[in-house]
Amino acid sequence: MARGSPRSRPGLLVESGNQRVLSLYRRALASGTTREGWLAIEGPILVADALQLAGHHGQVDSQDGITIHSVLATEREADRFAEPLRTLPKDTEITLTSERLFRRVAMTETPRGIAALVELPERDFDATLGRADAAAVVACGLQDPGNIGTMIRSAQAFGAAALLVLKDTVSPFNPKALRSSAGAVFRLPIFTGLEQESLVRRLRGLGMRIVAADRRGDRLATEEDLRGQVAILIGQEAAGLDDNLLRSSDVRVAIRIRRDTDSLNAAAAATIFLYEVARQRGFRFHEPV
Repeated sequence: MARGSPRSRPGLLVESGNQRVLSLYRRALASGTTREGWLAIEGPILVADALQLAGHHGQVDSQDGITIHSVLATEREADRFAEPLRTLPKDTEITLTSERLFRRVAMTETPRGIAALVELPERDFDATLGRADAAAVVACGLQDPGNIGTMIRSAQAFGAAALLVLKDTVSPFNPKALRSSAGAVFRLPIFTGLEQESLVRRLRGLGMRIVAADRRGDRLATEEDLRGQVAILIGQEAAGLDDNLLRSSDVRVAIRIRRDTDSLNAAAAATIFLYEVARQRGFRFHEPV
């Protein structure tokens, strides 16, 4: 192993082919999360992003930092990531394994030899959405993990406060959703398993306007005032939003498309709404320091 590799770090766990760790990663990478709710991420791009956000002491702060509990890597990738791996806390479990064994636990077609288990920070619902300019996207019944991953990426890029996920919606921590988010899942507050009625009550209690994305809406997104506290409901591209959600909304808003086109992809519709929200606010984002 090259000079400066993570083997030189005191207290490092290095066990090639550790079956307990391999079994843990096999289950976690297949589902997207561990039993503790930690994200299971794979590949150098996501892991590099997580290591950068984790910072020198393993987490940035209690509000925005993430914690890396475990890393599984081949020797080649461990050499590549030697510097950031050495900055992790000494109790972080780092396991080296062979290329052959890593391929047995990986979910990608062409594994790149590194994976990690990452804990996201706890978020406060009211504090996150209580800001005067908070804009949220609500995923309502979406079933394609690629769609919800793209929504996470767009929401983070255009400065949304959070993604809210109703029950019966695909998990935003599904392996494909994690990859589609391109690391935005580490930065964007996400609240899952929400009930329709209770969510509407909570949003109303915070003073948020509820906007339903509806192709039959009376107003266009470019005409509607989307400043201030707003929650945008995005339903399945074929079925749209159910009647209860439509009745719960303050306004139904459409995106202008060709008359011979039935609907937009859900992630594309969410992205257009998010762009319009950002445009109306002058693209003023809460940039990280």
